[in-house]
Amino acid sequence: MTVSEREELWLKEFAAKTGGDLAELLEKRKAGVPLAYLIGSQPFHEIELKITPDVLVPRPETEELVERVLKEAKEEGRGLDLGCGSGAIVLALSKALPKWRFTATDVSIEALSLAEENARLLGLSDRVNFLLGSWWDALPEGDVFDLIVTNPPYVGTDEEIDAGAMREPKIALFAGPDGLDAYRAILPEVASRLKEGGLFFGECGPFHGSALLALAKEAGLANAMILKDYSGRDRFIRAQKV
Repeated sequence: MTVSEREELWLKEFAAKTGGDLAELLEKRKAGVPLAYLIGSQPFHEIELKITPDVLVPRPETEELVERVLKEAKEEGRGLDLGCGSGAIVLALSKALPKWRFTATDVSIEALSLAEENARLLGLSDRVNFLLGSWWDALPEGDVFDLIVTNPPYVGTDEEIDAGAMREPKIALFAGPDGLDAYRAILPEVASRLKEGGLFFGECGPFHGSALLALAKEAGLANAMILKDYSGRDRFIRAQKV
């Protein structure tokens, strides 16, 4: 793959600051290693995150997810980020919503440790409780929230992805043949975990709309809807407990 002028500039600055080998960094980037893995960080919404190969590199679409949540979030409440990875979503929301308190879960201890480190680096540790476990298994029984947000794996195992994504954790990308296995695990419990009026937001694949809405209806989320990203593609699911 080619390296853009902007990426080359970032790598030059990183090499100069750390004493790294610029030529080696450029070769790795040309081979498809994500830039965030090479320089160890990634800007996201209004925060800067430490990034390692243990987590997915945050995408612009996920920043859109945060923006959509912020448009509807009330002044204070309790929120949950299922499958937090690097902590991108939960920490961006925590920074923007100082009166909220969040819980964040992940099945990967490496990802959860990184999210906790990012919370410390951003001075947000007192606003987020991190729990290890797969989806709802990480949570105490009966724990309910004003907001649940998730960016689960949603790539089908037979889908083609770019070389950079292939270097990211498979557990954070793939969710069965149709890419919906994670949502099959998440959606059935959403309604029971939301307070009255509570909101659910999730990121999804651009071809999942009708199938995802059917799963949501089966789970008792009859008012679920699919929202488009800035490029006009189906990208998010939204539901509210009424």
